[in-house]
Amino acid sequence: MRAARGGAGRIELERVVYTHDRSRFATIKGISFALNAGESLGIVGPSGSGKSTLARLLLGLRRPTSGTVRLDGADIAQWNRDDLGAHVGYLPQDAALLPGSLAENIARLGPVDSERVVAAARLAEVHEMILRLPDGYETMAGGGGARLSGGQIRRFALARALYGDPQLVVLDEPEAHLDAEGQETLKTTLRALKARGTTVVVVGHRLGLMAQLDKIAVIGDGTLHAFGPAPAVLARSTGANVRSLSSQATGAKAATA
Repeated sequence: MRAARGGAGRIELERVVYTHDRSRFATIKGISFALNAGESLGIVGPSGSGKSTLARLLLGLRRPTSGTVRLDGADIAQWNRDDLGAHVGYLPQDAALLPGSLAENIARLGPVDSERVVAAARLAEVHEMILRLPDGYETMAGGGGARLSGGQIRRFALARALYGDPQLVVLDEPEAHLDAEGQETLKTTLRALKARGTTVVVVGHRLGLMAQLDKIAVIGDGTLHAFGPAPAVLARSTGANVRSLSSQATGAKAATA
């Protein structure tokens, strides 16, 4: 295990607004919060609330219409793209594998560093799964490749997100397509990332995975309804579905207006 790495991975949002092209309506509406290096955050809310858009803003894949997203003190828009790519890992909601071997996919289709590939696979708890395939790490994926289940693709894509030991990892709906075993290994991976001092952001609908995270942000209609330590935010929920939590936060906000 290692300690948090010199403050790497701190996130700050200052009054971030995002409006899609061709739209007059903001998807993200003045969100501000900070996450220290090595902390983990769950972003929860109903479908269409802006969670995935917020995740892309955190990674610099979208630029705010106004406001600032900072990573380690610097405006993420000013980061060198190659430096930023090595600094972050991303599991998108619609993760897919591209034509190439599993090793090439995990290495993000760049030069394959076998030690790093195996390290990422072990961290994602898929090393043994890969070894059970007839061609192991040389198994071909993508069009014309091996027939892989949705859960397998999701877990191999997680290994890709962890390749190179990024300081910030953003996982959008990481539980999608996973069976019970996959969900348990995901929790193991999150604990390992915490021990490494990696900053982790998890986007989801339900709260089952969120209890082991440090903080939770509740998003509704593009606004931040609640933000704080996970136990305190979860205590306000009456059920597993985040819609109940989000509606409570909205009501509390109205009551204090």
